[in-house]
Amino acid sequence: MATEMERKLRAALEAGDSEELQRLCGEIDSNIELEVGGFDTQDYPFEELRKMPLAHHVACKPVSSSCLELLIDRFGPGCLTHRNDRGQTPVHLAAQHQDESWMKLVKEKGGKRCLRIVDRWRQTVVHFAAMNRKSNSCLKWLVKKLGSDCLTVSDRDGDTAVHLAALYQSIESLEWIKRQIGTDCFRLKVDSDRTAFHIAAWKSDNSNLKWLVKELGSDCLTVPDKYGDTAVHWAAEHQPVDSLQFIFERIGAEMFSLKNNQGEAMTDAVESWRWVTDKSAKRAWISSSLWRLKASRPPAGSSTPTAASAGTKKQLDPSFTDWDFILQEDKKQLIGRGGFGEVYKALTDRNQTVAVKMLPLSGTDKSGKLQKAVEMEKRGVEILKRLSHPNILQFLKCEQKSDGLYIFTELVLGHSLFELMQRQNKPFKESEVRDFSRQICLGLNFLHCQPQGAILHRDIKSENVMLTNEGVIKLIDFGLAREIFNTCSLSAGNQPKGTWHFMAPEMLMGEGNSIPQDRRVGLRLHVWAFGCVYELTAMQPPDGNEPQQRIVILRYMQRAMPDGNEPQQIADGFSAGLKDFYL
Repeated sequence: MATEMERKLRAALEAGDSEELQRLCGEIDSNIELEVGGFDTQDYPFEELRKMPLAHHVACKPVSSSCLELLIDRFGPGCLTHRNDRGQTPVHLAAQHQDESWMKLVKEKGGKRCLRIVDRWRQTVVHFAAMNRKSNSCLKWLVKKLGSDCLTVSDRDGDTAVHLAALYQSIESLEWIKRQIGTDCFRLKVDSDRTAFHIAAWKSDNSNLKWLVKELGSDCLTVPDKYGDTAVHWAAEHQPVDSLQFIFERIGAEMFSLKNNQGEAMTDAVESWRWVTDKSAKRAWISSSLWRLKASRPPAGSSTPTAASAGTKKQLDPSFTDWDFILQEDKKQLIGRGGFGEVYKALTDRNQTVAVKMLPLSGTDKSGKLQKAVEMEKRGVEILKRLSHPNILQFLKCEQKSDGLYIFTELVLGHSLFELMQRQNKPFKESEVRDFSRQICLGLNFLHCQPQGAILHRDIKSENVMLTNEGVIKLIDFGLAREIFNTCSLSAGNQPKGTWHFMAPEMLMGEGNSIPQDRRVGLRLHVWAFGCVYELTAMQPPDGNEPQQRIVILRYMQRAMPDGNEPQQIADGFSAGLKDFYL
């Protein structure tokens, strides 16, 4: 039976009562072993009680470091290197549960050698610091003292501190690690061929996995470890259903065909007995996704492309060196005209038809502003040509000639949503608005998740949203031509880059003249511009009856959008859910 002193120590430890614990520690004669509970179930999910020496318990509990200091002073620094039944010392446990002040105390009382102790599984103090869910201050302090090489030391299972931080800590820690040793550390494979993105897929939320995909690209999801398991397998087992949707948006149907060395697919991982994470919801998502994929495939022998097959068509080759306009009745075949140029059909020397937007370069350029604007547009195309997503217009290249700048993109066969409404002389049905909105969201989300920062479209409206003949939404016209337009004496001044009715206030106030690199800013501007949802139900933009000058005043006053004496709502006949989504 526990003595009265042991019961008091246990109560003080479980309650985190530093004052009482210090008083009791001053009365005991040895670093006694205690059986104590009250541990974080995330760290110790299967243990209600743990039996360890008192110093070990102190290092785990939310108490003052003065308690450990008192024990060291009473029993000597040897209590810091004393091991429990798992080979762990109070130093390991303090790194896992406390902040950097405890590490400073350990170094002061036990010397730097205490920071290099390894447990039975070859895990260092740095490994334990990477498992600290509450703070990364111990990890940062240890790296400062021991050097960044300690981040890549592997334990018995082949895991490094980088791996463990991907599982236990936040994006802030991953960004800090990236600054210390570079992005390649997240691809590091040791004994088991597991990488940081494999481990991140074990985390109960997908925040770290999403960040790593943004940094490393979607290919990291399909890299197998020694056993053939990918991040897709682990996410299917450990993470909630929204992770499956996220992965599907990145790699599509390929996620269902990935198999490990045992022939198990991600659908088998969902049924694993080891963990239970909304299995029923994941089963339902898998069933509906597989059904949609099957329904989208063309019938056997059919040559008609579908929305699904559009993503697997032959990729356009941007390396063509020669091209010419496709003629119609001896004239260039015009397929579109806007405020900043005309779009024609062209045939390349790779035997592919593309769209080419011609931007005339008129006006004098004594100050060099025009050429600076042209170079800015070229850089914009270089950024956009790296994007590949079913709902984003594929940019190919641009060429500057004496008469203008030519921007080449994929040729989209279909109509803009604006044109379709005009031709039908009526707004879209709710089912159509929902489908279009979902696809627009997928495209915008892709733009937000670029490794170099969010890319802002700048002009989301029904005229710039195309519906292909196969039913696929394409976001077009990223506003590239506006810099040239404003420089060629074709514009009255420095106009905002976009359409007035769809602009967030900061765009109208001159704060949005460049593509924001802060993802949150880009998200706000895109969400505001996504007011085009209203346009699809009303055939006019929000505040469509207001003159341009009035729009600026309304936005400056921070009034709700759309504005008016009576708040303008989506019309009756549409569901409350759609109205709520718009608001």
